[in-house]
Amino acid sequence: MCILLSSVRSIACMLVLFALSIDYTRASTPSSQSTPAGRPNFLVIVADDMGYSDLGAFGSEIATPNLDRLARSGIRLTNFHTYAACSPTRAALLTGASPHNAGFGTMAGDWTPETEGKRGYEAVLTYRVATIAEMLAGAGYQTMLSGKWDMGGARDVAYRPAARGFQQHFALIQGAASHFDRRGVFPDIPTVKYVENGQEVELPKNFYSSRTFTDKMIGFLAAGDRSKPFFALLTFTAPHWPLQAPTDDIDRQRGRYAKGYEEIRAARLAQQRRLGVVGDATTAAPFDSDWPAWSALPADIRQLEERRMEIYAAMIGSLDREVGRVIAALRASGQLRNTIVVFMSDNGADGGNPLDFGGRDWYRWAERERELSFEKMGKPGSHVWYGPQWAHVSNTPFRLDKGFATEGGTRVPFIASGPGIRRSGSLNGAFTHVLDIVPTLLDYAGLAVPQSQFDGRPIEPLEGRSLRLAFEAQSVGELHPVEEFFGWELWARRAGRMGNWKIVWQNPPWGPNEQWALFDIAKDPAEQHDLAAQKPAILAAMVSRWNEWAARQGVVPIPYFPSDWSNVRTHFEWRPPGGVTTVNSGGRSTKPRSPMRQEK
Repeated sequence: MCILLSSVRSIACMLVLFALSIDYTRASTPSSQSTPAGRPNFLVIVADDMGYSDLGAFGSEIATPNLDRLARSGIRLTNFHTYAACSPTRAALLTGASPHNAGFGTMAGDWTPETEGKRGYEAVLTYRVATIAEMLAGAGYQTMLSGKWDMGGARDVAYRPAARGFQQHFALIQGAASHFDRRGVFPDIPTVKYVENGQEVELPKNFYSSRTFTDKMIGFLAAGDRSKPFFALLTFTAPHWPLQAPTDDIDRQRGRYAKGYEEIRAARLAQQRRLGVVGDATTAAPFDSDWPAWSALPADIRQLEERRMEIYAAMIGSLDREVGRVIAALRASGQLRNTIVVFMSDNGADGGNPLDFGGRDWYRWAERERELSFEKMGKPGSHVWYGPQWAHVSNTPFRLDKGFATEGGTRVPFIASGPGIRRSGSLNGAFTHVLDIVPTLLDYAGLAVPQSQFDGRPIEPLEGRSLRLAFEAQSVGELHPVEEFFGWELWARRAGRMGNWKIVWQNPPWGPNEQWALFDIAKDPAEQHDLAAQKPAILAAMVSRWNEWAARQGVVPIPYFPSDWSNVRTHFEWRPPGGVTTVNSGGRSTKPRSPMRQEK
């Protein structure tokens, strides 16, 4: 308790001493610094909505040989955290600043009367922050991006990649789209925009998101100046819905998921224990009682659920193949030996269905404008999601999924490999955070962390710490002092962490009557044992720290967000038009049911 209740002045002093101990120099803008020769290249790869256990190196049955090989050559961080959704995480990844300071206290289109027009809720990457591309470009790096942008720019080019430091880029401006064409995923965004080096472009005829993003990145790398280091950001949109994949990739997954949720999750947990990704005593969060067990599902719904997961797994397998291609291109060019490669997901797996957000009108739109039949699932034009139970499996062993401030929504797989990262095949379980990525890259590039200005404009502070010690040391304890506080807030859901203590505020039915819960996250990573009643002093100290954090960030508390992940109640009631072709125990085909939700 003495640590939790120590004064703000004491904590500040300890943080200053820690900062001095890692030898950061006085900040200046990168363009004004001399930098050492032999600087490494950086390739940062981001998956979209991939769960903690979805890679072989983190316990999955999905074949991911290329990412597993990367893990064997480097290090896995098993306690790495992001934010609960894609835009806030990507803003932090690009800038090292918190989402609210960067402009993403909410997602585009999700403003409430309380947040609309408020600082921190612009839902564009504001100029209060500088991007890592701007910082590295100013120090002589070549900068390139291929894939999802989602930082604004649908209307204003001042928020597109060209204006934020990326010299070469091919980017999906919005946050989600069909993986085979430019069709959007919401009625109000029927088509999306792609830009290449500042110009809006059409897509190649053979477009598939993961393959084309990799093609473009390999092209940028091949055309680069070998005398200069590069920063390359490859941001896949897989496995984000709509779930779509090449037919051959889907066919390779056939039959793998007939065992159902419980058996697949149990096998993943057992493999995680064998790999050391989780402790031997770790238990998985139970399945949500709101959702039916595999054995309780009708035969046609089991077949529908199988197909959904087959497509999801196919997307991850395809992504892994593309990672292998870009790594192979770097090896062939001789650049890999001087390239630090980082792989991560932007948040936990997504159990939601976007159509539920708009109710019956959005279902009608999808029936009219998209292909919903069982036979066409995963193909161009289809609209597929995989639901809360498979998301729970993907996030093994953690609780809940994308959109929640629980571990299931914010703890993700992380791999790093490359020069200086000598801990081959090792794991590090210290708490780490997406805010740490920018300071890490600057450290390896020999650049100081800018404190208050960049390129003549004021910027918000960077909030992470370099991970270099974890990447290189044979043994290392905690990277963040136990007094350091991390906060989360999105869609009214909140969390805070300091040391091994974590507080979580969730709306019903996931929260305890809209009150803070308290967890010892080291002993209870699945967040099953609320200690709030047993340790009220610790709870009060943690809530006080969260309130201080929220005030600094400009958080606008809202009591409840009305259109969030909590209304995905149609998933197990929905059948595709024409039904699902399956056979019951009597040998007769099941009767197709209405694709629309039954009103209650």
